[in-house]
Amino acid sequence: MTEDISPRETPAAMAKRIAKRAMRRLLAFQFLISSKIDHAAVVKSVREDGVLSGRYIFMIVMACAIATLGLLLSSPAVIIGAMLISPLMGPIMLMGFSLTILDLHSLRRAIVTLAAGAAGALIISFLIVKLSPLNDATPEILARTRPNFFDLLVAIFSGLAGGYAVITGKGGTIVGVAIATALMPPLAVTGFGLAVGSMPVAGGAFFLFMTNLLAIALSVTVLARVYGFGTGYGPRRGYLQSALIVAVFAALSIPLGLALRDIAYETRATNLVRENLLAPFDGVQARVSDYFVSFPRGRPVQVEATILTRTRTPDAEAQVQQLLSQKLERNVEVTLSQVLIDEDKDLETAKILDLAESSLGAPLREEISRIEVMADKRRQEADVKAAATFALAGSDIDADTMTATLFAASDPAFSISAYRSMEARMSENFGDWKIAVVPPVGELPPIPFSDGSEELDENAGRVLADCVWALRRWGTQEVEAVGHASTSGELQRFDNRSLAFRRAQAVAARLEAEGFTATPAGEYRAANQKQGERDFGLQAYQKVRIRPK
Repeated sequence: MTEDISPRETPAAMAKRIAKRAMRRLLAFQFLISSKIDHAAVVKSVREDGVLSGRYIFMIVMACAIATLGLLLSSPAVIIGAMLISPLMGPIMLMGFSLTILDLHSLRRAIVTLAAGAAGALIISFLIVKLSPLNDATPEILARTRPNFFDLLVAIFSGLAGGYAVITGKGGTIVGVAIATALMPPLAVTGFGLAVGSMPVAGGAFFLFMTNLLAIALSVTVLARVYGFGTGYGPRRGYLQSALIVAVFAALSIPLGLALRDIAYETRATNLVRENLLAPFDGVQARVSDYFVSFPRGRPVQVEATILTRTRTPDAEAQVQQLLSQKLERNVEVTLSQVLIDEDKDLETAKILDLAESSLGAPLREEISRIEVMADKRRQEADVKAAATFALAGSDIDADTMTATLFAASDPAFSISAYRSMEARMSENFGDWKIAVVPPVGELPPIPFSDGSEELDENAGRVLADCVWALRRWGTQEVEAVGHASTSGELQRFDNRSLAFRRAQAVAARLEAEGFTATPAGEYRAANQKQGERDFGLQAYQKVRIRPK
């Protein structure tokens, strides 16, 4: 009797059999969870929520207005509060379900509703920024101008949560807040960028908005498909739909992943800069007052730092530049400012008492008097130091001569004008003292000029006076006045180069009168000025900058 022996199963056949078994189990699971859902009721509810209405536009505009104010104030609490009233979830859910059930009419309606809401949000954010005196880019604004792969993940998870809430009818309001958080702030930042004329800010924020919008809508489409919506159109359309969704997610992931890689590199590079700035000052008492690292495209990494030290190191800048270039494996340009400081060196109270006790030939009353005088001087010095409303990087206070020099630590909240005002106020409060506040070394405020003008008006005179004060506090004698002129204007298109130089001459003449050696220079046109005017506005080139030599 012979025994039938079946041929051995090939790997391809085994994989096919396993795939069929997995598909059967997936379909069974899908049937199990979708059988509990009233598909018709869910689709009807989604269609009703995605309708364009006056209430929808009003709530969108109010939410974006609150979000814009929160961004300008850099207040996360206000930004999140705006999301509580944002109705963006309705049209996005309609878009996702329309893609699932292939309802083109509802898809067009969802797109129109979203476009109308986005237009209203952009208009209100544009107007608020234009009318607001606060138009500086805050950290909350800058955080939404460079989207990365993590932002895509946030949008995907928000879309999945939103789709689940709509399908099951649980937690829709709370999930709507998460969806609005991913969409409304980028839309408000887009309006901010348009209002201040910065296309990089507006473009980056709008890319984040579109990325989040597509990711949320497609995530809803995927989840709706899992719950059995759109299964009546056959498996072929389902496969095409899935392939399209995967392709869109892949296309979004590439630029966002590259952006995340750049951000990770910049973070690591910044940490390396901070760790190596004091390398040339080994064995010298020194510390970093402030530092700034920038990564301009196509150019070396820019590092600017202020070091507080008791002993100047002549070649410190070159050493730091060479070290950072090796560690970052990229060209680095370093600007290092060394500020000499001398902390208080008064005798401690215990040492003074020991000295008094050792003076056996002096009367006891005289020794006690000396101790009291010394204690009074120390109190005066402490009072002067405590009167400074800014952080100190160092100080030189002498109660005998009643002089005090206070070195301010770097703080972006204080301007040159603010430090000068604080010096004047402290001098008034301590009338017998000679007080000097030394602001942190940095870029001087630009001298503003009116469009097409070469005359220093009252406002320019005030800014110039602040610059003169700062230069004297830094001990700088030789400077360069660099004039700028925009590329547009009634008279400027024929006279830009001459106008820039005449502006520089006007500022240099004032500086010469104040005892400085000033060299005028025209910088029309600056590198990439056309692009700079589009990004930062024409007023950025109606000025003269003073640069210490």
